[in-house]
Amino acid sequence: MSKGWWTVVGILVAFGVALSLVPLATAGEFSFGFGAGSNATAKDVGLPFYPGAWPHKKKEKNEESSANIWGSFGAFGLKVVVVELDSNDAPGKVAPFYRNALGRYGRLLDCSAGQPRPPVATKNSDRLDCHDDHVAAGEFLFKAGVKKEFRIVGIEPQGQGSKIALVYIQIRGDD
Repeated sequence: MSKGWWTVVGILVAFGVALSLVPLATAGEFSFGFGAGSNATAKDVGLPFYPGAWPHKKKEKNEESSANIWGSFGAFGLKVVVVELDSNDAPGKVAPFYRNALGRYGRLLDCSAGQPRPPVATKNSDRLDCHDDHVAAGEFLFKAGVKKEFRIVGIEPQGQGSKIALVYIQIRGDD
């Protein structure tokens, strides 16, 4: 799932860049900014870290796996925060913690393997869906929020424990 998460983040960043070019065709004042950091926190992602979990380390560089990326161009903007954690607890034990934590952001969408899929959201809908999600057996994928501001939690088996991916995405723009 990790490779897939970074692919999703890359696509969203590219989408945000494309959206940010739209104001070039309009007259008026606007600003531009971009930032990136590698020390994202629970506060940045808006979700608590699972008790006893620790930052996931990239094997090849022994670096923590987190990112806090934002960009804005006029009225358009994109913020993506990703944090990966490791836990000694199995995914089935971690999942209820994040089901509960996501509840404060609206209706929980369970895109985990074997769960019934809700209908695909229409183009103009603000509703999230599971349309493009591919989750293997034993993995969990939860979402909460709306298309312009949402959180995703992915939990996958890692040995006897779990690897946890926490993602926060916020998109600003003219509607």
